[in-house]
This record gives sequence, C-alpha cells and structure tokens, in this order.
Amino acid sequence: MAKAQPVEIGGIKFSKKGDALQHFRTMLNSYSVEERVSSEHEFFLLDALNNHPEAKEKIGAGIDHFFVRRADYGTKCFWVRRLDGSEERFSYKSCL
Repeated sequence: MAKAQPVEIGGIKFSKKGDALQHFRTMLNSYSVEERVSSEHEFFLLDALNNHPEAKEKIGAGIDHFFVRRADYGTKCFWVRRLDGSEERFSYKSCL
C-alpha cells in the first residue's frame, strides 16, 4: 500500500490527497449551478488550478472568476471565466 502524501493547496495542509479531494467535493456541493465562487474559495481554486497539467490553457488570458455549472451526466464542476469572457471547465482531480 502506498504511503499517504501530504498536499498543500491555498495555504491549507491536507495529510493525504483523499482529504483534499473531499474538501473540493464539499466546496463544489456548497454552490448552486451558475453560482459564482466566493473570493475565499477563488484563492484556493486558483492555487489548485496552477497545478493542473493544462493550467496555461485553462487560465488563458487570465481569470475573472470561478463558478459552478453542470457537467457531463448531470454532475457539477468548477468553471473559470476568463478576462476575455471565454469559459472553460476543469477537473479538480487533475489539480492534484
């Protein structure tokens, strides 16, 4: 069995990745569809997004804000609205 690896995102230290994933799920489920993410959570998401393997493409021209929208199969996910008005979804799992 692999040893748990600690993770730090947005100044929050998690003892293992599973705890960070649970934090993301709890955060995501605290928002309604099309609701803008709070400034506190935006800081956390921006730090996480910088770890995404496609961070440069996801961030694009820069981020205006994050929000929640429907994804595939009726699920919800985080989206970024860029400064140029374009939008892109991202997987928080890919940020770990």
